[in-house]
Amino acid sequence: MADFDSLTEMDSLLDSLMQRRKAAEVSYIDDKDAEKLKIEDRPSKGQGVFAKQTLSVNDPICSLSCPTMIAIDSDFLPTTCYHCLVVTATQLPLVQYGLASTGLKDCGGCRSARFCSRECQVEAWHAYHKFECKIFKKLHSEQLPPAILRAVLRAVLLKDRDKMPDDEWDRITSLISHEQILAARGRSNITDMAEGIKRLAESSMSVEEIQKLIFIMKANAIELPSNIHGGIGVMLVPLVGKINHSCEPNLSIHRPQHTMTSRWMSKSAPELSEDERRTFMRIIPLRDVQEGEELLNCYVAPTVSVSARRAKLMDDYFFKCECPRCQSDMKDAADLANEQPALPAQFEQWTKDVGRHLSRVERDPSALQKAAASMDKSERFLDYPTLYTTGDFPEMAMAIILLGLKNQAFDEALVNVLRLYFLVNPVRFVGRHNPTNIYTIFLMLDIFDAVLGLSTPPGITNDKREKWMRHLSDRGLSRSGLIYWRARICADLRKRLEESAMKDLIVLVEKREAQTSDLTGQDQNAKVEEESRNSAEQEMRILLKLKEARWKAVLQENGC
Repeated sequence: MADFDSLTEMDSLLDSLMQRRKAAEVSYIDDKDAEKLKIEDRPSKGQGVFAKQTLSVNDPICSLSCPTMIAIDSDFLPTTCYHCLVVTATQLPLVQYGLASTGLKDCGGCRSARFCSRECQVEAWHAYHKFECKIFKKLHSEQLPPAILRAVLRAVLLKDRDKMPDDEWDRITSLISHEQILAARGRSNITDMAEGIKRLAESSMSVEEIQKLIFIMKANAIELPSNIHGGIGVMLVPLVGKINHSCEPNLSIHRPQHTMTSRWMSKSAPELSEDERRTFMRIIPLRDVQEGEELLNCYVAPTVSVSARRAKLMDDYFFKCECPRCQSDMKDAADLANEQPALPAQFEQWTKDVGRHLSRVERDPSALQKAAASMDKSERFLDYPTLYTTGDFPEMAMAIILLGLKNQAFDEALVNVLRLYFLVNPVRFVGRHNPTNIYTIFLMLDIFDAVLGLSTPPGITNDKREKWMRHLSDRGLSRSGLIYWRARICADLRKRLEESAMKDLIVLVEKREAQTSDLTGQDQNAKVEEESRNSAEQEMRILLKLKEARWKAVLQENGC
């Protein structure tokens, strides 16, 4: 996994060599994908996954079934089927598309797991849940271990009972674990975790074996995805664990829309093909990948500053990232400091001011308006993407989105999701169809619909909508501008999906497109359309507080 820092290089290399020797005897690539992919050694850098042929951005690289080591975050257990993993609601107070329209019932034993059907409950019981259920019942829902430890607990329970296929176990335990480095540090809280799992599972495995599983999980786990609503837990996918890191990745993980249908993996879902019933996720390219090119994933949020990215990668994965994005970010920051020596300190002070207001919102909801007002004072920094596309700016924008939705300030949520869509994501995320981009756009359209009255979230009244519309109009964005941009962003979303391996999500755009026709009408001539476009673009520029030259550059970067 990438280059190792000199302080840990020897221990890491020893760990890597030991794992590589074992991994050489393990197959991570299914026969159906052997023509596309191969695993090769990289001198002094461990192994990596490479393309054996050109991979088109329009097609999935490969399809993968639901992995064994998987766990739903506690916050999502009440709204997610424990077996087929359909999500029935999110934690956002919005009417959202793409969710499963089914009810969930508690497991009668532990009351922690919930199921969308009797079939899911029975299958889960026989496959794994009967081993977990009594443990969860003993712990109670509020005391369940974190998701990453529940994933390890399940693997231990299955292995002890010979329910884990040998080839799957070999793929998992052959992944890099950094155990040599971590063990050299002596006893840690991971040792305590391993002892706790051994005790709960009444396992015959040694503490050292369980500790290694935790190390492997920490080093290789990725987010358990929903379709368009972000992560809902953690999972370990052995093939993905072999893919190395870059802050400029050429792939991502996509969970297709058919997996949001209750019992999607069952033959009782005849509308799905056999291939769809076997496919829980797809590895998709973010651009065309050339023959011989290494596949690369991003282990950290690309909106995090380069110093924070490098620190996290060193802490969690024991290497210093020297990818092109890190190199360019370092250079851009140095260049800006030379050209505008006072600006970085001014930006830092401004972010502290906004952050101070945000930290008070839970105690004082009025602090949200102060934070939003401070956020509006960012225009002096918006000519310098090096400042605002990483670090605090995207984090603060997302915080205002979530707090705005929670406190029914949907106008502030909309302004800040527009900031991410126009100003941050095009610069920081590779691929217009990067799942984070797609998630942001779907969320933005949900907020548009609430503001325009196309949906009615709980507790929202016409008076509140009128208040949001007044606030947005005062900042430059009229109702007609809102309608225009909703239609344009819908069209942009469709284009992004059509030019990707995520075409299954287009069905979620179609209903919104029908609503767009109802809002805009069909009788505008070309001259009126041109005038509407020019007016709406100026309104958005004013809302975002961008100069003309910067706005033109932003539109080109966004591609909308």
